[in-house]
Amino acid sequence: MDTNTPKNPDFVFDGTAENFQQLVMNNSYKGVVLANYWTPKAGPCLKLWQTLEPLVKEYQGRFLLVNINTDTENTLTRDNGITSVPTVKIYSKGKVIDTIHGAESEHAIRTVIDRHLPPSKSSPLAQAISAYQAGRIDDALNILNDAIVRTPDDLNLCTTFLKILFRQRRYTDMEDYVNQRGEALREHEEIRTILTHAKLMQLAEQVKDIEQLDADIEQEPDNIDYRLRRAALATLQNEFELALEMLLDALGLDRDYQDALARKAMIVIFSILGDGHALTKTYRDKMRAALERLP
Repeated sequence: MDTNTPKNPDFVFDGTAENFQQLVMNNSYKGVVLANYWTPKAGPCLKLWQTLEPLVKEYQGRFLLVNINTDTENTLTRDNGITSVPTVKIYSKGKVIDTIHGAESEHAIRTVIDRHLPPSKSSPLAQAISAYQAGRIDDALNILNDAIVRTPDDLNLCTTFLKILFRQRRYTDMEDYVNQRGEALREHEEIRTILTHAKLMQLAEQVKDIEQLDADIEQEPDNIDYRLRRAALATLQNEFELALEMLLDALGLDRDYQDALARKAMIVIFSILGDGHALTKTYRDKMRAALERLP
């Protein structure tokens, strides 16, 4: 490759400071855009292009690729925080939703791209979603399970499988599935969040009488199960301050109880509220202080 990247005129463009707003930002509201920061002087950039080019052709417009030469677009490169090349920033709805650093393998890049694209109609994921929407729950799960066997590293398949189980209230099946796949899957942020939501739902469904539960908490303030159930119910009712207070108390009683459920549930609530919310700021600090005090 020389100083000009090879281009498919339909899906690949050269980005500049003048057209960045239109090519990247505006188009990202229509679909996914990959901004590839490169230089013809770096071998890894050439290697990455050898991976990107066939993917562009294969995906046939499901994403746009905008190549930005860092040698000629110094200001644009600096303004977008690029400190090394190659770097690919993935945009959707005007925001960076993911970043690829370096010349990753085709499998790694494909995985990142697929994470943010709607599935093609012929993909197992699309077929499973269609089956689920038609009320064929077992068919959807079987399609996903077969696809997961073929491509076990596809996180979209795993999360969709778990979400269907969650909506069917098959909480035990969710735990069994993750346990079979190993600890690495459980520790993935999105999987951990889904499992935490499921545990909160289970706890909330155990509450038959709120007034009785409140009385039980008053009589047995050190009972962690009572506090977790009350927090779960408060979360479902959007009473987030009460939920966080109950979870903070549970955390103080035993940080590791039920696989650190109190801490994980607080993190889930923070994600619901957003980083800028006053409750997030207050209780994140309280959680950190509590964890520092605990052995």
